Amino acid sequence: MKFILTTCLLLFVLTFSGCKKLLEIEPQGRQTTATFFTTPATARQGLIAAYKTLQSNYRTNYPGYVRWVFGDVCSDDTRANGGDNPDMIQVEYFVANSTNPFFENAWSTLYQGIHASNLVVEKSPLVQGMDEATKSTYVAEGKFLRAYYYFNLVQIFGGVPLMLQEKLSDYNIPRNSKQEIYSQIEKDLLEAEPNLPNRDAQDKADYGRATKGAAQALLARVYLMQGKFTETETWTKKIIDSRKYSLDPVYYHLFTIDGEYGPESIFEINFQYDARFYDEEGSGDGDGRTRGPLSYGWGYDAPTQDLVDAFEPMDPRKKATVYKTGDILPDGTIADVGTSPTGYLCTKYLILKNEMPDQPKSSGKDQNVFRLGHILLWYAEAANENGRPNEALNALNEVRKRAREGNNQILPDVTTLDKSQLREAIWKEQRVEYATEVFRFFDLLRTNRAAKVLGDYAKKYNDQKGREFKASINELFPVPQSQINLSRGVLKQNPGY
Repeated sequence: MKFILTTCLLLFVLTFSGCKKLLEIEPQGRQTTATFFTTPATARQGLIAAYKTLQSNYRTNYPGYVRWVFGDVCSDDTRANGGDNPDMIQVEYFVANSTNPFFENAWSTLYQGIHASNLVVEKSPLVQGMDEATKSTYVAEGKFLRAYYYFNLVQIFGGVPLMLQEKLSDYNIPRNSKQEIYSQIEKDLLEAEPNLPNRDAQDKADYGRATKGAAQALLARVYLMQGKFTETETWTKKIIDSRKYSLDPVYYHLFTIDGEYGPESIFEINFQYDARFYDEEGSGDGDGRTRGPLSYGWGYDAPTQDLVDAFEPMDPRKKATVYKTGDILPDGTIADVGTSPTGYLCTKYLILKNEMPDQPKSSGKDQNVFRLGHILLWYAEAANENGRPNEALNALNEVRKRAREGNNQILPDVTTLDKSQLREAIWKEQRVEYATEVFRFFDLLRTNRAAKVLGDYAKKYNDQKGREFKASINELFPVPQSQINLSRGVLKQNPGY
């Protein structure tokens, strides 16, 4: 079972974020902020609305926040596909200007989620007839979601306007600093974490809602992005020591419907296929189509040869991550990647025959956000930086042991205790363990490797990809020009755009 996001509402969102109808499955009648949070039932609908923004992704006409364009396509791991999407290619090549729709839709979608989360935080305590424990959990979930949406914004744009209330007297407010946004994210998560349930106390019908482990994982990632290794080690260790999560013995199982909410899963964005809504209006995941083969998809986010070459010989994760024409896919079909610009497509987002809905652009396949494999490698990195190489090695080799899947002739344990060498080994393992899971570009940024890695890629492959990346400019993307115009110039553009 999943936490099914099946509410209908029309939120009056912040002026500069645009007014958009949230996705619907079962219409319940129009609701406004005046009628939400007046009863336990409408409060639950309001909570669902805050989660609903998570489902926004690439379907048609760029309607949502496309995480993988920023996290994968902008890195050396994947490519946009061909010439049929010039807007995406401009983002990939770092030549997009502030009118590019990928920036506009990231901004507006994430602020829509923030507005819905603010409503949950502000109004849940006032709901008549709802017990105090439920109110406390709702507020914690609202803070978790608000932190998640702001974290995505600050990674993409840097400092952004900080809005923590439903109503503001003036929407034309300036940007807060990057550090102010991070401080608020940390505050929200530290307040949310004690009031969220443990995963093992969560009813199956609520899978997809935030848990204590989800807040801990997001907080660890937030600290890691800032280079706060002491805090990163503390919060990743909390998850590891809780023993509430374990590595799935078969890596590819993580990326199947059967593997959803398995022992390794910490937080997933859940999707539900419904034949009544087979395209933009459904709660299904469009990524299976956009990143899928041309037999039913568009072939975007194509893995590069550079990523393929990063896998060690016979690493089972390679087959579970990438495939080429002629490969035998996990469901037994013969692969055909069509016109992929790299000759590869991504296995993790493949819709297997037994998972195929009537319309693949509305798949019920979830998206992993945080899992134990991520946490172990972030712990390893932090422990190494904090002078605990043995603890780092143990965590790193635990990930490699799972990757071997019982074949002790491959992926030998890493043994070096040299800090620099171990750091490089951990970075390499991160790349292959969670390839195409939207972390790569931000990992390059936080470790100050983006300019070199992307520049080296452009030289090695004589390619435009990476050639235009400029240090001190392209670490951030431009604020959408439409939002600057709506603010009458109060919002200021990032340097270099």
